[in-house]
Amino acid sequence: MIGQNGTTQADYKPDMRGDLGDLGADLLALSELQVELLAVDTRDAVRESFAPTVFLALGIGLCIGAFPVLLLACAWWISNVFELTLASSMLTVSVLGLCIASVFLFISWKGFRKSLRILKRSGTELRSNIHWIKAIVSDKHRNRRKTFQ
Repeated sequence: MIGQNGTTQADYKPDMRGDLGDLGADLLALSELQVELLAVDTRDAVRESFAPTVFLALGIGLCIGAFPVLLLACAWWISNVFELTLASSMLTVSVLGLCIASVFLFISWKGFRKSLRILKRSGTELRSNIHWIKAIVSDKHRNRRKTFQ
């Protein structure tokens, strides 16, 4: 065959349906694997986040419910035992209570970070698969252009 610019072309007639079918099958298989990986990562993340959720609930519940009463009682006790003013003993107990609550919240924060790191694997794998698809499509496009020139 002679092309428009006078160069000789091969008698190659590409079967677009076959190439697109192969690519489609690859993409479907890849997307199925990606969904399975996301399901496994999500299950693992939920499993890993159970303990941090319990610590978070304990920390928040302690701050909201029991701490005000407990802190007030401790402040009165300290005021009576050490003969301090009620204001100074309340301040001391409040700071100590905030420190304890901070420890609980810090433990839960670290646990949540660990459980969410598991999901990074799915994101990394997805980016890798997208780069692979781009490479395959651009490679097929380049090969097709070479055969027509």
